Order: sequence, then structure tokens, then C-alpha cells
Amino acid sequence: MHPALDLEAKVDAILARADDETLPAVPASLYLDLAESIVRQAARLQAPDGHVDDLYGPPGVETSTATGRYAGAVAHLLRAGRCLDLLESAMAALDWCCDQVVAAYREGRAWRGSGFYLKDALVLYQVLAGTAPSDRMERWTRDLASYDPEQLYDGGHNWLFYNAAAEVVRIESGLSDRHDYVEQALASQLEQWTPFGMYRDPNDPVTYDLTVRQGLAFMFEHGWEGEHAGWAREMLRRGALATLLFISPNGVAPYGGRSNQFHHMEAMIAYLAEWQAKEEARRRNLRLAGALRRMALAGAKAVRRWILQDPYFSLKHQMRAYPCHGHDRYNPTGSLHAAYGLLAANLFGGAHHCAATGIPMAPAPTDVGGYTLHLADAFYRVWATAGGYHLQIDTAGQPGYDATGLGRFHKRGAPVELALNMSIVPDPKWHIAVANPRRAVAIGPGWPVAGAWRYLAEANRESHAVAVTTREENSAVELAVTYQSRGDGLPGATEVRECYRLSDEGLRCRIEVPGAPQVHLQAPLLETDGQLRSEVTLAPGRATVRYAGHTYALHVPGCQEGPWLEPWPAANRNGIYRVALFQVEGPALEYHAEIT
Repeated sequence: MHPALDLEAKVDAILARADDETLPAVPASLYLDLAESIVRQAARLQAPDGHVDDLYGPPGVETSTATGRYAGAVAHLLRAGRCLDLLESAMAALDWCCDQVVAAYREGRAWRGSGFYLKDALVLYQVLAGTAPSDRMERWTRDLASYDPEQLYDGGHNWLFYNAAAEVVRIESGLSDRHDYVEQALASQLEQWTPFGMYRDPNDPVTYDLTVRQGLAFMFEHGWEGEHAGWAREMLRRGALATLLFISPNGVAPYGGRSNQFHHMEAMIAYLAEWQAKEEARRRNLRLAGALRRMALAGAKAVRRWILQDPYFSLKHQMRAYPCHGHDRYNPTGSLHAAYGLLAANLFGGAHHCAATGIPMAPAPTDVGGYTLHLADAFYRVWATAGGYHLQIDTAGQPGYDATGLGRFHKRGAPVELALNMSIVPDPKWHIAVANPRRAVAIGPGWPVAGAWRYLAEANRESHAVAVTTREENSAVELAVTYQSRGDGLPGATEVRECYRLSDEGLRCRIEVPGAPQVHLQAPLLETDGQLRSEVTLAPGRATVRYAGHTYALHVPGCQEGPWLEPWPAANRNGIYRVALFQVEGPALEYHAEIT
């Protein structure tokens, strides 16, 4: 049996071990608090023509999709009885979106990103029915009913799901009858799904799996029950089960690929999990439904510290001096603050209305531990959770985004950036506040070759084959990852073996590079997230990082040299690190990492 087909049994077995405990209350109103913080700041940047500027972009220039997402976010808040003073602002945003529709229709062209805009603007259209002046409502109705989806919508891959979602809301609103367009868009993407219910956008970015799944849940929430509804429900069910197994105990989404570390990832999960909770309640699986609600609200709780500020941080760092640090380079203005901040606001607002608050929260798998998840045929990652700890391994890194190896090490309640929240790459495809790192960095080995050192983190998706074995206990998990060189894909090594044990004692790992005369362990040590600074202490075979009231300690028994710090900064999207190196004679080393 494919492991994906056994996901529900695995999750049920984990939840059956959960203690009957009273979970800390997290009110669903938190979703609205997050949305309102972002929306009120965006409202200050609305231009006279209704579009929304970016705080860090050039004046008068909209970051693509921002105005549509503002419209949707305000819609959710108005529906909840909040931000009533922004009613005129909301109508101006909808005016602007309709102006773009009319201009494109008259010129016979597509409106770039129209599905992204209209998926959300149409929600505002629905909310304003019966509130807006009749002449304005008539104009919006005329404009939003005027176009053919084949002409206006554009793009492929994940864009098709935004287009289909927009068309579903048009159909629900009586503005279209193009059910055929929706079904054709979905049919074109059926082969892009894994057995785990995850969508494969090119290069497997985690964000675009989440956004596509959220789009399907959104379609159901807006009345869609088309030809592919049965298939979509099954993909959403499997994807929700997989998400329960790869989410961090701290509530944050995985790293991996483009558009990562923005808070819209947790907002997507919140929406998905709240929707799926209702599905599971209908199936009378209240324990699973409660676990999904627990996961949804844990993500909202996790991002509070970045969003409930003015100005808010759209990404998981606090670099006021370089606020676009970590923003992907595909936006020509440099900043994704408005577009991705408002996407998070929109999705958290939607999650509030999607939530069935009568379903009580229940322990999630992260509260129990003792499990792993390996995605071997796509996404190429391994997760393990035990004893309040959590790790993520990328078994085949992607240049520009992710290094190969252990890229995440968390403990419940500690800042996610303390040990490592994502790996480090020398050629980031996102804006960076300091000089580029000089090589790829994950927590893992290096070995000498031809007078230099080679590191596993530098491996890519073509350099090696991977074998993974796991052993799960209630209180601990063990996993062995073997990287086997394809030709000279791992110069100087035929294979690299890493054996991990994760428990309430932290992480213990043995690394072997057969034939190597010495082995390095490289480990990033946090210097700053842009606001808070750490205290780093080095002693023979030991490194300690004290930060925000917590301590990360790393010990390499038998270390003959080091640790010492590389002379260059190494930044990921969360902060700036320094790379510690430990050297051990012979082909193997062991280390112990813990967070207190």
C-alpha cells in the first residue's frame, strides 16, 4: 500500500495516544485581529483612484494583486462587523478592479493576474450587496458579468486554480454560467497531484501546494459541486492529513521553494484546516476535526508577533532597516509587502468565516509526537516530530532556495529562528540585507577533497540518490538518510550517511562519510533577526546561542578542532547567522543539539 493511502490510519493512531487535556484557549477572533492590523495599515496607502500602494514600493505603483486582496480582506472584516469606517474605501477598491476589467475587455486582452484580483474582489461584491448605492451596484454587476473567462484570465499551473475560483464566485453571484470553464481548468491539472493530496507547481514550492488547496476549499465554500468535486474532496482530505504531519509544533508552515516564510502560508493552512474540520465533523470524526482546528489556530498564534505591529512584518524577521529582506525577486518594485501582507489578511479573514467554532479544539499530532513523514517522489523532504521537538530535512536541495540536509530544528515554545527555521543558500532568489553567503549551509557534514572542503548542503536534485528508513516510537523517532553519489555528484564521497534520533532530550545524530580523513560539522548560529540579538558562546566542541529567553546548545564529542566561525555572514529569510565549524578526525562524528 502506498503510504499516502494509510495517512488517516496513521493520524488516527497518533491522536489515540493523546492525553485528555484542556488546551489553551485561542479565540477564532484572532483571525480578525490579524486581518484588521494589516488592512488598517493598507488603508492609509490607498490612492485616490482606489488602488493600494505598497509601503516600501514607489508611490503610485500598485504591487500586483494588492488591491484585489485588500478588497477581499475588507470584505471579511465588514461581514464580521469590523472596519465599518472603511466602507467607502472598500467600494473605491472595487471600482478600481472593475475599471481594470472594463479596460481589458474593451482592448480585447487579458488582465494579468485577473484571477488573483477577482477571486477576492468578487467576495467584496457579494458582501456589499444591499449596502452599496444601487447605481454603484448596477455598474459592478454589469462590469463583472461582462467578460469571457478565456479572454480575461491568464497564466498556467497554480494560476488556473485562482481563475477557476474567481469563476465559481461569479457563478454563485449569478454573473456567469461557465461551469465548463471551471471543470476544464481543473481537468488540465489532475496529473500534477501527488498521492498525498499535494499539488506540484514547478519545482515543488510548498507555498503553491498550499495556495492551490486553499483555492479548492474556497470553491467549495462558495457552492461549487462540479464534476471534479469528489476528486477535489479526496485530495483535500489527504492533503490535510499530510499537513498535520509536516506542520511544526510552533504552528509555522514548512520551508521550501519560492514565496516562502510569508505569513500567508499559515493563513492558507488556517483556511484549509478550518474547512476540513467541518468535513470531518460531518463524517463524525470529531477528534480529527478538533485536531485540524488546533492546527489552524496554532498558525495564527505563531504569526502574531510579526503582524500585530505597526508597520507589520510581512515575513518572519524584524529587519526594519531592510524590510524587503527575504522578498522574492520576481516583483520589479522589490517589495511584496502589500501583496503578500494583504493575502494573509484576506485568508485569515476568510478562515474566521470558514470556522465552525462549535467544534472544540482537540490535541493535534504535534501535541503527541512520535512520527515521521517522508515525501520521496515529490517535494523530497522528511519531517520528524517527537518530545516537543521537530525537524525538517531537504533530501535534494534547490539552488536559489534550499540547501540539502537538515534545514529546520524547532522546539515547541522557542522562537523558530533560534536554531534554524530554513537552510541557507549562496545564490538566493530573494532580496538579502547583507552579502550573499559563500556556500550553501544546513546543519550537516563536510569532507576534504582536492585541497578544499565539500559540504552536503551543496548537493542538488541531480547529484545523488537518497534512501530513507524510519523507526517510530511513542516518545522518540529514529531516521537514517543515506545520500549515494551519482558519478561525481558528491565530489570526494561515494555516500554520506546520517542517523538521527529525536526525543525530549533533543536531537542526536551520527554522520559517516566513508573514506574521509576528517569530517566537518557546519551549523548556523543565529546573530540577529534584525531586532533581537543573540549571545553566542564557543568552547571546545561546544556552541551555545542565547536568544529571547531560550538557549540552543550544540555539542560534538571528540571534536579535535573548533568550533570556529566563518568570517562571513550567512543569512536566510529569517535573519543573519554565523556558520560554526567543528572538525573531527576520521570518517564519522556525532553531535547532540537541544533547545531549552
